[in-house]
Amino acid sequence: MRKSITKAFPLIDVRGSPRQRGLQYGEQAADRVRLGIENYKIAFAKAQVEWPEAREIAGSFIPELARREPDLLEEIEGIAEGAGVDIEEVLALNCRTEILYHRTGDVDVPTDGCTGIIALPAATRSGHLLHAQNWDWRDESAETAVVLRIRYDDGHVLLTQTEAGILARCGLNSAGIALTGNFLKCDRDNSPGGIPIPFVRRRILEKSTLNDAIEVVYKSPKSFSTNLMISHAGGHGINLEAVPGETFWIQPDRGLIVHANHFESVAGLARVIDKGIEVTPCTLFRGRRVRDALEPHIGDLTFEHFKEALGDKFDAPFCVCADPDKEPDGTLSSTVATILMDVAERTMEVAVRPYAEHTYVKYDLDAP
Repeated sequence: MRKSITKAFPLIDVRGSPRQRGLQYGEQAADRVRLGIENYKIAFAKAQVEWPEAREIAGSFIPELARREPDLLEEIEGIAEGAGVDIEEVLALNCRTEILYHRTGDVDVPTDGCTGIIALPAATRSGHLLHAQNWDWRDESAETAVVLRIRYDDGHVLLTQTEAGILARCGLNSAGIALTGNFLKCDRDNSPGGIPIPFVRRRILEKSTLNDAIEVVYKSPKSFSTNLMISHAGGHGINLEAVPGETFWIQPDRGLIVHANHFESVAGLARVIDKGIEVTPCTLFRGRRVRDALEPHIGDLTFEHFKEALGDKFDAPFCVCADPDKEPDGTLSSTVATILMDVAERTMEVAVRPYAEHTYVKYDLDAP
């Protein structure tokens, strides 16, 4: 375990046209983009996908992205130019799920786990909607992650914590929309015709209404399963278990949604075979333990309650807040970050490697 505090993720601030945003992003995060590429070269090889094939898989998405998401593809081109790398290399970062699970039946891949929370205003002490998660992934990602702030020409602003070069992961925006995501796996995964999940997440964070954010999930074609937790500062949240061809929903219970990495909707359990539990059995108790820790405080919930629940070490290393643990392929997986979002205040607090000594750093949607 690392004993020293890992420094905060750098804030990358961009604005302008898609190409301008990409260039600024790539230039400011160049070192982290390049390190991320080198890390994933190794990760893909462990998943039996060598780098030339990984580039080919990433490049195969270009025609569909050019048709569906031309502005985001232009931004990807700008990131590549700004960081001094090829477009296929930046696309490979954004297609990491598609590449890592390209031969999903043949290899065990460390999971992008995560445990997420939404607490509606009636459940919190402040009366603000609070939204949070632990991001469980490769421990080395702590050295390549960033917080990206995008200012659009129409005044819309979004803040997302993501890996450098990737369009979006979790975050919030100036319209009061917030988003986190969790790993899911089912028997429909690796379906043809989908677009990479970072493109879907970015589109969600570009929306100004909860209606439009939900619509993105339902209308976007997906190759792989993912769980998306979407909230609105005005007082509602929804959990969407999205799989190729369908999306299943879960509404708040007593003002609270907690989700880990297995299907919980009745429709999802009836319609698909949950393959994620084979990869991360601890999901069956991680979400339950977080909810059990929070429920006694419903009506008075604060981030301190969230921190305690998300710091749970029961059954380590298979716990809510995981110390680095060596996977079968030698990869160290861990809880890379804890992210806390006060959606009403439009702020995000992030602790890097919370399993060790850590501190929370606040990122403000509006501050310089």
